[in-house]
Amino acid sequence: MKKYIIGVLTIVLLANILLPMDASAITLREYEQKVQQYQNEINSKNNEIAVSKKKLDEIQKKIADYEAQIKAAEEETQRLEEEIQKNNEEIKRKNAESKKIIEYYQVSNGENAYLEYAFGATSITDMIYRMSIVEQLTEYNDRVMKELQALIDENKAKQEQLRKKQEEMKELNKKLAEEASKVKGSISSMEGMIPNLSGQMNYYQQRVKYYKSVGCDPDDQIGIDCDRPTPTGGNIVGANGFVFPVQASFRITTGYYWDQGGHKGIDIGKYCGAPIQAVAAGRVYYVGSGKDTYGAKMVMIVHNYGGRLVYSQYAHLNGYAVREGQDVYAGQTIGYMGNSGYSFGCHLHLEMSEDLGWDYPDPGNYYSYIRHIVNPYKYVPG
Repeated sequence: MKKYIIGVLTIVLLANILLPMDASAITLREYEQKVQQYQNEINSKNNEIAVSKKKLDEIQKKIADYEAQIKAAEEETQRLEEEIQKNNEEIKRKNAESKKIIEYYQVSNGENAYLEYAFGATSITDMIYRMSIVEQLTEYNDRVMKELQALIDENKAKQEQLRKKQEEMKELNKKLAEEASKVKGSISSMEGMIPNLSGQMNYYQQRVKYYKSVGCDPDDQIGIDCDRPTPTGGNIVGANGFVFPVQASFRITTGYYWDQGGHKGIDIGKYCGAPIQAVAAGRVYYVGSGKDTYGAKMVMIVHNYGGRLVYSQYAHLNGYAVREGQDVYAGQTIGYMGNSGYSFGCHLHLEMSEDLGWDYPDPGNYYSYIRHIVNPYKYVPG
């Protein structure tokens, strides 16, 4: 019983997710809302770009500051190295000078030279003077040597501190450079989105302008209350080119061989729920599952290609993203890949015809329609 309840709940949940949207025709007001939606997105992206550029400027200023600190540390290290070298040479020179003084303390050839010097005095006063001189020179020499050695030790400690500071600055600079690269990438990505958003906004602006020019009111349903399709399709937006209906990582599961009395289109496999795109700009004239014997969910679009009507049909969907009467642009998502109707796995059946579509402009004339079917690759890129 629990399994049954869980199964029912699952079906209800999936139905809520996959059931088609309201297939009623779109209104002029909704087109105007689309214009505002894309304008808001463009404004939002421009604001994000401005914030990111400000952040990038701050990062680059920090990088410049760290580079200046690194350079200063390198120069200071060089100066200290030169000073240490100079002090080492001074120590050598002092060592050489001190030899004469040290000789008075050395015992050479069994004789005490210091005593000889001290007792070589001609008087007691001279001897005291000589002893004082030797002692002062020795103390001075020792003090100078200690001061020089302390200075060398201090400079070496400064060198080590500068070396550590350089390493820290370089590491911080590396991290900032990586962050700057990410921010630049983000800015580039957002700037790359602007043309697409602008293009879509311009598309809807043109449609709003057109519908107003033919007398549509805000709540009029396009194609029903106003701008009804004509048999020649003269009021259908022109198709400037064709695109493939499924993007990236798809596979062709069955090819077209209707001319041999077999398959009327091409079957394209991908995962369930994959977005399906309109192959060209045009007008949706059917959304639903009532036309197919096995209940396949379909979207049908009529295209005005250089004055000739070309039709595209998308079958076995699990949901819709457009309404009847809605104008679409090439690459716009119109539905989602599914397994509805007579199907053995999620895929899209794309079918195309020229001059006559299934129920357009002659409702119910299916057998006339199939004589106009063409290989989709005549239009869509292979």
